[in-house]
Amino acid sequence: MTADARGFDAVDNRALALLHVELSMLVTALWFEIDHGDGSAASNFFTADAELTFSRRAFRGTEEIDGVYRDRAARGPRVSRHLMSNLHVLRHDTDRVEAVSALVLHAQDGEPPVPTTVPVLVADVFDSFVRIGGPDAQNYRWLIAARRIDNRFLTPGDVLAVPTE
Repeated sequence: MTADARGFDAVDNRALALLHVELSMLVTALWFEIDHGDGSAASNFFTADAELTFSRRAFRGTEEIDGVYRDRAARGPRVSRHLMSNLHVLRHDTDRVEAVSALVLHAQDGEPPVPTTVPVLVADVFDSFVRIGGPDAQNYRWLIAARRIDNRFLTPGDVLAVPTE
């Protein structure tokens, strides 16, 4: 069944709650990998042909996504915390979901602890998820097929660790 924000009364609320939890877990696990690791496993959260867009710069496929985080790590130590909230499912059916969440990023080059900073950016993150695996409810996982990060607030003078142009 396909539903949008206006049709939620017609869908099973328990199923929608489970979907919300599954997608939130995926998104927060990705941000954890980037913040606590070096992002080298970030492409595992994406489909092989996924598109990742920062502002006006797009990367296609897991090889290019790996390159983004390899280049980020090559810049040297960086402390970051990607704080995700307000995940909202825009549209969904059995195997595809469109969602948006809010991202607040605190980041600075160097080794922790670094001086307290204001957020480097606040953004809307638009994700297209696809369900991979068979119809067996025990045998599937969600992956990101497309992600677009639209900056809403940027701190003047700060340099982002990923290319945006």
